[in-house]
Amino acid sequence: KKILKSAAVILAILLVFALALLLWIKYMVSWRLTDVGSETSPDGRYRLRFQAVGEADFPFGPSHAKVTLYDGRKKLREFREDISDDGGAFRPENYSVEWMPYGVVITFSGSEQPDREVEIFFDGREAFEGYSDEEIAAILKDRYHIENVERITRESGGYSIRADGIDFRTDDRMALHDSYRQERFKALTDEVFPELVQRSLSWEEEKGETPADTVYTPVIAMNGPGKSDLESYCADICEWLTYCFERFPYEEGGDAYSGFILTIPSPGYAKTRYSFSQNPYLAGFSENETEFYNGLYSFISSYIDGEYDDLIKADGIDAAKADEGYTEQYNPDITGEAIALWGTYEPDVTYEAPDGREYGLVPVDRALGSSYYVLMSYAKKGDLDSAKLINMDPFCGSGGEANLLAFLEDGKTGFIGLTYNGGDDGLLFMTGDGGESFAEVSLPVPEITLPDGRLYNPFTVPEEVWEEPGKVYLKVGQGANGDYYNEELACHPCGIYVSENKGKTFSFLKEGKEEE
Repeated sequence: KKILKSAAVILAILLVFALALLLWIKYMVSWRLTDVGSETSPDGRYRLRFQAVGEADFPFGPSHAKVTLYDGRKKLREFREDISDDGGAFRPENYSVEWMPYGVVITFSGSEQPDREVEIFFDGREAFEGYSDEEIAAILKDRYHIENVERITRESGGYSIRADGIDFRTDDRMALHDSYRQERFKALTDEVFPELVQRSLSWEEEKGETPADTVYTPVIAMNGPGKSDLESYCADICEWLTYCFERFPYEEGGDAYSGFILTIPSPGYAKTRYSFSQNPYLAGFSENETEFYNGLYSFISSYIDGEYDDLIKADGIDAAKADEGYTEQYNPDITGEAIALWGTYEPDVTYEAPDGREYGLVPVDRALGSSYYVLMSYAKKGDLDSAKLINMDPFCGSGGEANLLAFLEDGKTGFIGLTYNGGDDGLLFMTGDGGESFAEVSLPVPEITLPDGRLYNPFTVPEEVWEEPGKVYLKVGQGANGDYYNEELACHPCGIYVSENKGKTFSFLKEGKEEE
């Protein structure tokens, strides 16, 4: 009996200990209050206290917050809020506070929930009766340092306001949600394009629940195929943001600067649209513009590098002939007399085939300093009397100065090159059917780092193509005014590209010496 009594006592003690442990765990997980932060009104009268209640629900459930509003030492209101933030503990990043003339607005946020606002009135009222014009002006001055409120007009559900030359709207809630930031961002951007920076600009607008939820997304176009306009485009975007930030700093504009859409012309295809999120780069833009520039440069480069692969997923370039951007042989309305006339013109660039035939890019028209070409073939080198028209628009409508014409051993796959912009830039076109049709080839963009840290592509003009077993190589020069110098090679290098699919796509291989 003594043994049984002792066992019972020990068991009871263990049960009490286990119960105490469970209650302690329950307290820590569900009931313990931990101070997270506090906020005080500008006049020092009111104070908000934020506390975490226990732990977030296991494993990835909401955390729990307790919020108390005090007037001095008097408790005005107390409530609890659940925050869905991927199982994270309640912390200061989960709330923001704005003190208003008649109360306080608390915004709760989490990674797995939309923002939720809670309005608390100092006098305990439940409905808001509106602001006077003087109170609205004071709120706007506090938010945006606005000094000149020119007009306040009451409308259904809110106010129409003009302040510091900007027209915007607010709602009629105590929080006074407004679209000032978005409208000012839009007005500044409209000042830049196209007056200061020559680029096409259009807007996409998305309305939200309140005026503050309005989103304006600028659509800013590149002026040519990505590679040719890459550095200028990135520089122009930086100039645009600098202009905006000098007049409306990022810290004030916030989400109004969240991103933009760029449109990139694909060779022979409709413009491709890509959304670029600026958020990772903007906070430090003024101190480190290069980081933003390089981020945008790499983003566009990654598109260009994969673009041609996406456009010709079928086997062989011939599969895409019917698509826009491929020039067919020639217009049947072209008369024999015209062809005979072109046959008397000296070609700018020629290629002699192994069988003795010669191909030539012949200039037949000239406008604004650019030549426009046809592709001719001849029975033998220099025999203009045997001229035959192969393609009346091999460069797909582009003009410039022809600088490259070459075919591979199969006699069907060939490449032509065109320089423009005074010889600083160039285009490459490919045929898979002996010259009857051509398509522009987009080359990947190498990322060369300049002394100031910016990325740069010095290799702009395709110059030479040659074939080795299983591979096709392309030499791309720096153009007429290229000045990139490689210290290691001790020269102004060219770029060497390689293709393992007979020139359908290329990858950047290395920098090389011109004479190699």
